[in-house]
Amino acid sequence: MPKRIVKMTILISCLVMLYGCSAMKWRAASMALDLPTSSYGVKVEKNVAVEMSDKVKLYGDIYRPSKDGKYPVILLRTPYDKHNKVQKYALMGKVFASHGYIFMVQDVRGRYMSEGEFVPFVNESEDGAETIRWAARQSWSTGRVGMFGLSYHGSTQWLAAVDAPEALKAIVPCETSQDMYRLWVNEGVFKFNQLYLWHYFNEGREEKPDDILSLNDELHGLPLVEADDIAYGNNQIYSEYIRHPVPGEFWRRMSVDDKVQNIRVPALLIAGWNDPFVEAMLDDYNRIKRSGGSEQAKTSRIIIGPWEHNTRTKFKTLDYGKDSRFTRIMIHVLRWYDYWLKSEDNGIMEEDPVLLFVMGQNSWRSEKQWPPERTAYVRYYLRSNGNAGDEAEGGKLSVTEPGVERFDTYIYDPANPVPTIGGEAVYENMLPGPADQRSIEQRPDVLVYTSEPLHNDMEITGNVSLVLYASSSGVDTDFVARLCDVYPDGRSIGLTTGIVRARYRASLESPELLENDTVYHFEINVGATSNVFKKGHRLRLHVTSSDFPRFDRNLNTGDETGITSKMIKASQRIYHDTGQASYLVLPVIPE
Repeated sequence: MPKRIVKMTILISCLVMLYGCSAMKWRAASMALDLPTSSYGVKVEKNVAVEMSDKVKLYGDIYRPSKDGKYPVILLRTPYDKHNKVQKYALMGKVFASHGYIFMVQDVRGRYMSEGEFVPFVNESEDGAETIRWAARQSWSTGRVGMFGLSYHGSTQWLAAVDAPEALKAIVPCETSQDMYRLWVNEGVFKFNQLYLWHYFNEGREEKPDDILSLNDELHGLPLVEADDIAYGNNQIYSEYIRHPVPGEFWRRMSVDDKVQNIRVPALLIAGWNDPFVEAMLDDYNRIKRSGGSEQAKTSRIIIGPWEHNTRTKFKTLDYGKDSRFTRIMIHVLRWYDYWLKSEDNGIMEEDPVLLFVMGQNSWRSEKQWPPERTAYVRYYLRSNGNAGDEAEGGKLSVTEPGVERFDTYIYDPANPVPTIGGEAVYENMLPGPADQRSIEQRPDVLVYTSEPLHNDMEITGNVSLVLYASSSGVDTDFVARLCDVYPDGRSIGLTTGIVRARYRASLESPELLENDTVYHFEINVGATSNVFKKGHRLRLHVTSSDFPRFDRNLNTGDETGITSKMIKASQRIYHDTGQASYLVLPVIPE
């Protein structure tokens, strides 16, 4: 990933504090972060070759406690260069080694020093398993291995765990998923910004500099399957992804969601409410709890904070406070490894398996399951007199069902899509995180529905959904829903966003085009969140047809995804009346 995107992986915030420090200062920093006092000096062995069964050599750096002996191993496998100073792998290694672990960071196949060809995700299962077995055999190893890391690093963990090497005892996959399809595609809609730019920056053996190209124009390139030609020439991997908008064998070869029964190791999953993979990770958590291949795997747990993909918690619009910082949960990571790799009975397994950060009130809370059992699902109906798109307060959200009401309408033009502002976006100038949405609420192609000010605090924690009755003049189109928290000062802060592609409304495997101006029932997964709407705040819902470049544009023609440049405008109608009552479903936590 470009340097500006992954400026922190899991330990970066605390590691920066430790840069250049003596062992004594490391101990002081550990205490400040609620970590146990570090006990060891550190020694480093660089560019250690591990030969795979096909004779390809993968190179890694190894950080060990300076005191001779056998220690458990924590492995991180990276496509971003094991010597990357921005990623701070060296500092990461020193912190783990100072706490009695051997930390190994390895370039994946075909990247930087490692030999072979880089094909994203495809070789990580076998290569990861072979590296784990190698680490377990070394004279300095206890034979117990854990894995660690965020994003691509996290995917390498799930993929290695499928081969289930005996030495692998615990993993900590952060902001990633078992399901590679869901990393890149949202129910038939490409997460275009991250798909396009990740492949641009990571094509070939080494990462491209992130300052050589402004990609705003290139992101608009059509047809989609050839958009990469503008920025970096034909990339076969990117093109193949675009040719596979629905699940199938192409995606199964690099996914583990259908192989979770082979995973026998426990996982500590770490997700972020403002990260694009949070819903997938929550599904991963429930899947391994239900179907993991051992009783240990079924003891997996999850932590969800307010982070975006860089793990930041302080933004232009909001600051979630000191307790929200990623460094505050490092004690949980270390205790996880201490339990599974050092057999320390530290009480972690007696705690509730779900730890989540509730935004709005900005505090942590544990739960016994996801979603919380006590959740009450409350309907808020879309209401208006047909003016939700042309008056600031025209559209209403109400617990009262509608009667006879005029539909709302707008024109969706793929040539002028609604721009992505904040939220779960990554790369370039998307500025992920909680962002004020008022600028897009002024557009005629964004319908806005707002509740009355709340009389009391209201917490929603869980999956938000929208039942939508709509029609279109196009044979295919998209509908986008976004939930916002409106502050008394007028700020409209986006919380979570979902999208449905009309042709896939019933099934990804059997798409069906629309008939002109026929009313259809759509169900949109708006996303997962945990937020307290404070007294005096208002709920707000956007309904529109684009969120670009986070999602690829629907060109409204019904043509196969990615192969055409032809686009047409579509006239959209949103219905909210007796018999066709569109409504938002909120997971409310009772007081």
